[in-house]
Parts: sequence; structure tokens; C-alpha cells
Amino acid sequence: MKTRKYEAMAGNTIQSACEEAVKMARQELCNVEFNFNYQKLTATPETDPKALAKHYMDECERRHAEYVASPEYKRQQEEYDRKQRERENALNAALAGAPEHMTLRDPEGWKTSCEINSDGDGGAVMTYAERWARLMEARMAKGERIADIAGECSHLADNEGITGFMYGCAVGILSKVWQHGEALRLWHNLKTQLRDEGAKANVTGGVLNHAMLTIG
Repeated sequence: MKTRKYEAMAGNTIQSACEEAVKMARQELCNVEFNFNYQKLTATPETDPKALAKHYMDECERRHAEYVASPEYKRQQEEYDRKQRERENALNAALAGAPEHMTLRDPEGWKTSCEINSDGDGGAVMTYAERWARLMEARMAKGERIADIAGECSHLADNEGITGFMYGCAVGILSKVWQHGEALRLWHNLKTQLRDEGAKANVTGGVLNHAMLTIG
């Protein structure tokens, strides 16, 4: 029996790819080979698409279990844990020399923002924002400029797994309530801009959110 090739399209699920391959095999009375996420699969006219998809998933689980049991995974996990400990130690040391709370220019605005964003992603943004501001204040007390330290302090402050959108929200909040928020806003907009939109936002008082920027 002849063998044909099938190319799964970007966005195909394993189930839809198996269904298309089996459909081709039945229409052309041939074997159909295709690759899906580095697995080579073969459909015949008699193949059950659901069974083929299950075979794929079972093989994924087998490969994952094999990798987790491998020395390579153990080494990578140990290296990840080591870096996490180093980062936590660096963060704790930096916070020990930072003010207990950031210096606010709008205490009521901060209180309202905390009340509105008390849990989930909103709560994570608020916690991260204050931690970030505290780290920057500690460095600024030593004579350093926001433009030179904001990026480094942002990465160190991130215990929450902040996304690009959440980061932009944190900048927006700090720009309004933190004593040094305006300097942070000006730095952030110029760092984030793709063309000149950051400079324009600095004039209008806006804050760019790089998760919402597009290249066109």
C-alpha cells in the first residue's frame, strides 16, 4: 500500500490532525504519515482516530516520565533550585535595607487601589508594585537613579510571575501614588516605546503597556 504525507496545520489539535489523516487514508486507500510535536504517526484506512490520538497522548506521558526520571532533569532541577535560592537570598538582603513601606504621595489612592485589587492577579500586581518601589527607594537612597536601577529591581521584586500586562499595570499604579512615580513613568515609557509613542505618552501623562503594543 502506498504512503502519503500529511502536514498538520498550526493550531490543529492532535484529535483534529488524526481525523484528517484517517480521512485522507480512507479516501485514497493508503497509509498516511504525519508528525505532531516531534512524534511520527501513521494512519491507515482502518485506524480509529480516537485510538491514534490516545496513542499519541500515551507516548507523551511515557516520554515525560522518562525525562523526569533522567539525570538530565535532576541536574536541571538542582540548577533551578540553586538559582531560586540565590535570588531569594538576594531579595531578602535587599529588602532588609529597604523601607518597610514605599513612600506615598497619594495614600488614599493607594488604599483605594489595594481595596479594588485585593486578590488574584490584581492582588499580585499590588504586592509586586510595593516590593519593587521599596527596592528602588533603597537604591535611590544611595544616590542611584531610577533609570539605572528600575529594570534590575523589577526582576528581583518579581515573586508573583508578573506578566507584561501586569507589569504595565504596576507602573500605572506607581506613577500615580508613589513619591517617585513620575520619574518611573518617564523611564518606563521611553524604554517601552517601539517608535515615539513613549515620548508622546510622557507629554500627555499616559503610561504605555508593552503587552498591548503592536508592530505595524
